[in-house]
Amino acid sequence: MITLSKDMEVGVEKIDKQHKELIDRLNTLVEMGVHSVSHEETAKTLNLLTDYVKKHFSDEEFLQKQAKYPKYEWHKGQHQLYIDEFDKLKKEFELNGSSAKFTLELNKSIINWIVKHIKSADVELGKYLNTH
Repeated sequence: MITLSKDMEVGVEKIDKQHKELIDRLNTLVEMGVHSVSHEETAKTLNLLTDYVKKHFSDEEFLQKQAKYPKYEWHKGQHQLYIDEFDKLKKEFELNGSSAKFTLELNKSIINWIVKHIKSADVELGKYLNTH
């Protein structure tokens, strides 16, 4: 389980709200794996999370383009890496269900990546957006 700590605040209300929602959804997915929720329910949550991640990244990228953020291409590339990693996780789930491996990979790669990304890339983006 992760929480949105002070060092993860971007300072842009829309982005911070979406980060909170994203983390809440990731935590829900982890909890589902721990408590052996049905395959269908986990699949539904995984699909909703996928849609939300893509919406969040799109919104963030729109703000970057609007502000002429100089690291836009790099940041967009980081988002694509996350989507690719998340797609691999979804395939793992489709093949093997909510296994221990699925929950471990969710914790290890997806959650760690998003926390690191928010603390570094998104906080830097927030500083730029708040000054431009």
